[in-house]
Amino acid sequence: MKRLLQFILFLFILDYVLDYFYWKLPNESPWSTNHFYSFEYELKKLSKEDLSDTVLILGSSLAVYSFDAIELEHLLENKFQRKIRVKFLSYAGMTPLDAFLLSEKLISLNPLLVVYPINFIDLRLHRTYVLDPSSSNRDFPEQRLLLDALKFSEAPQSKFHFPFSTVKHFWKELGSDLSSIYLLSSILNSYRYRELVYENIRNLFNHRFGRNTSYHGYYGVQIPERVNTLGWTGKEFSFKPISKMFSEGFLIQVVPEILQSGPLKISIVSNGKVQEVLFTQTGWKKIILDKKFLNQELVTCKLSSTWKPVNASEDRFDYAREDLGVRLTQTFGLENSKSDYHFIREERSEDLRFGSMSDKEYEEYFYYRLLSNPEKRPGIGYLYALKNAKERIAKEEFVPVLHLKYLKLFAKEFHNAKTKLVIINNPENPISLGWYVNSNWYKGYLQYLQELNSYSYYFDLHKELPMQSFSDYHHFTYKGMQAMTNRYLEIIASALK
Repeated sequence: MKRLLQFILFLFILDYVLDYFYWKLPNESPWSTNHFYSFEYELKKLSKEDLSDTVLILGSSLAVYSFDAIELEHLLENKFQRKIRVKFLSYAGMTPLDAFLLSEKLISLNPLLVVYPINFIDLRLHRTYVLDPSSSNRDFPEQRLLLDALKFSEAPQSKFHFPFSTVKHFWKELGSDLSSIYLLSSILNSYRYRELVYENIRNLFNHRFGRNTSYHGYYGVQIPERVNTLGWTGKEFSFKPISKMFSEGFLIQVVPEILQSGPLKISIVSNGKVQEVLFTQTGWKKIILDKKFLNQELVTCKLSSTWKPVNASEDRFDYAREDLGVRLTQTFGLENSKSDYHFIREERSEDLRFGSMSDKEYEEYFYYRLLSNPEKRPGIGYLYALKNAKERIAKEEFVPVLHLKYLKLFAKEFHNAKTKLVIINNPENPISLGWYVNSNWYKGYLQYLQELNSYSYYFDLHKELPMQSFSDYHHFTYKGMQAMTNRYLEIIASALK
């Protein structure tokens, strides 16, 4: 018995030490590659701060892609003549059920205001038709939807962010196996966070000792001409030289498609100074900058040719028609990799593609890029599931199923705690909105959301933006985000009066 107690004590001490170490590491994971870690990292940091001057932006990827926190801070300070911070608490796929399970923790932070943008994508209404194609939201057993929303394979956030709250509210529905996993997660943090922390440690190791040539999101310096999310340049790209580029050089990826018309010549120019490099083979290639560019504020690389993903093969193929050049490493142009940068959004070349398109051109490209050739593109199954759900639900009568019920319960929790909450029916792409906006279901949905005014500040913005402001059904382009900043400012300011 004594040895058992000693082992348990050792286990808890080890758990404490590991957990302490986990969160002392800098967060160098882009939000897009480790969003659960970024959420927990931010939550732990904010839990130690006074948030009486802080607006929390809560939600899924909608939140991160909709709000410019830095600009909002500036505008709020000008309007109220005092410092008001704007902070994100967001991870991909956050649902109203998740928000409800987080409500006790959020309220305990005592923020100035919580803003929660939602959209169809957050309600997971498509899961009904995925689990049973012959069913409807009116008929589908809510118990199955609940388990689907809580099990680890579909909702790992239950283990990472609110395991004890999940067990406390749903232990009967979860059963002994799931309940024991979530209970253990709430007791031992080293077990709870291990997958998240491993990813951040791997990112840290790669940034310091790796080549940073394999990644999901570009994390280097902002390129004036812009690169895309995966670090692909256009025909030109500019940057400020750093010291190691003159000794160690920097890497670029050359693909077969860019060599089809002959060798790739890159002219590096700045203030009349020129360096030329030639590539005849594919792969990651090194360029060592000539010392003539020392002390130059900016150098520009001009490529002799480009390529289009739609004409490419293997993993380079994509339904995109933009001209691409070479790929930069993830931490390109940095002396030290970025830290605590996970909720800062930068403009990428994908954000620029729709700016000059007419509605007709955009709509053609929308269907081509997102929905064409599904039999050859298993990766767009989710987009088709959402489209199918919107078209099917348009034929149903409105029923406030699982997540909508918990949205109201979430609002009630804040109302009872006298914590200010803003809920926003966020803008949606007019194309996907058109699949169901004129239905009885959508009218019932808007009426149900309007009832949230009894417990929160509710605003309906679903028709606020043109199609060119969206990269898909619900997510804004960078310019779409900028266009909404003043509108969000009005809403936040009205809630703070």
